Amino acid sequence: MRRGFLQVLVTCAAVTAGAVGGVAAGQAAAEGGAPPPIEKKIAKEPKYVAAPKYALFVLDDAGKFKAWAVFDKSSADAEYYDVLYFDKNGDGDLTAPDERFGDVKVPGTSRVHEGLRFSTSAKAGRKGFWFDMSWYGATEVSGTYGQVGIDTAEFADSPANAAIVTPDPNGVLAFGLWMEGPVHLTIGEATHVSLIAGNPGVGPNALAAVDEKFLDLEKDELIATVVAQDAKGGLVETTTRIRQHC
Repeated sequence: MRRGFLQVLVTCAAVTAGAVGGVAAGQAAAEGGAPPPIEKKIAKEPKYVAAPKYALFVLDDAGKFKAWAVFDKSSADAEYYDVLYFDKNGDGDLTAPDERFGDVKVPGTSRVHEGLRFSTSAKAGRKGFWFDMSWYGATEVSGTYGQVGIDTAEFADSPANAAIVTPDPNGVLAFGLWMEGPVHLTIGEATHVSLIAGNPGVGPNALAAVDEKFLDLEKDELIATVVAQDAKGGLVETTTRIRQHC
């Protein structure tokens, strides 16, 4: 298991049927405050064979170490994107021969992100690119995900449209719905809702999920609040503490 996969048992005793979506992710990002602007500029790019796909990773606590990940193909008709340019030293030059993946040292520190790897060959029935890494060698993080669904995100067609991926697990965490939505909650019935938790990044599909070991549900309080309308059209809500994970 490589992601923070949480199962929530929600019993709707006093609310009407409703839907659960990825609203929590947007709310968490807003409550944490807008991140400082990050310039999406690449100093030097190689000559690509196919249409490149872009994502920008922020790999330190201060938001200063920025590394571009750009996928290309070894041939224009290749089935998958099988070439990766990754700016491991954060200098914006993707043409250096060592711009690949593996362990990533944070410049100016002794800290190292371990085991960075990517995949562009999605599992059966899914789509999107995938990465995972061990943040500072301590916390496994993977992604990126949208607010709803089990697919990982495809990278963008230009630097300007690229998501900003911030795998740091120590900030404000957001939730994504790890199943197809909407999920309908029925009065008097128990419904399992599967969630992932992680850093939302910047962009609609930039969530980097923490693994199931990061959150201790005996000590960390995770609260799910369901808001719905009653039979008269008034707003009601019920709150449940998340107590289970895979």
